[in-house]
Amino acid sequence: MKSIPAATAAFCAAAVLLSACATTPPPPSAEMTRAKAAIEQAQRAGAREYATEYLNSSMAKMDSAEAASAKGDNARATRLVEESYADAHLAQVMAQSAKSAKAARDVDKSIQTLQQEANRPSTQ
Repeated sequence: MKSIPAATAAFCAAAVLLSACATTPPPPSAEMTRAKAAIEQAQRAGAREYATEYLNSSMAKMDSAEAASAKGDNARATRLVEESYADAHLAQVMAQSAKSAKAARDVDKSIQTLQQEANRPSTQ
């Protein structure tokens, strides 16, 4: 009779160990590559000037994700990489928006200058 509970306990222990191994997510290598590319795109878009807070947040989260991955905490690393990507994408969009708004203001200024020149009385 003692062998059945011992076998059951051994089976349960083995099942727990196998399920723990099966649920460990893989390192987010591809996601890290994608997030790093997004950070570079944000920098090229002018995020250092126009969306510094989001760019810095993205870079800090990427650093934390790399540290978590190095410690084997792949679930946390994956979450941080996803947040890093989102922040980098937001930084890129905000930078592009700010640059477009600046260009629109410059065009408006030019139009006003041309209108003033057109409305000025000629001195002939």
